[in-house]
Amino acid sequence: MINIVLEFKKYRDSIPHLIQKSDYKTGYFIKLLGLKTPTYYRKLKENSFSMEEIELLTKALYSKEALLMELQDAEDDYAKGNVREHSEFTEVLRQEFL
Repeated sequence: MINIVLEFKKYRDSIPHLIQKSDYKTGYFIKLLGLKTPTYYRKLKENSFSMEEIELLTKALYSKEALLMELQDAEDDYAKGNVREHSEFTEVLRQEFL
């Protein structure tokens, strides 16, 4: 358990460097996190992102892995039978929104 905490701390400390090395512009991260520019730079400098912000940043920085994880979740849902036919889903949407 201690190793997990230490690995997370190391990852959290590396976020500013990962952001700097990414191909995304600063405006993308500001918009993604829904922060004002001074707040973003303060959090970046102090490395004080919340857990939710770290999760959003991680999904942006490792977008391919995030997509693969979502696809795996979708495959698991399909295997468990958590799916609907298109016509059934369309009818539910009609009843809900029309």
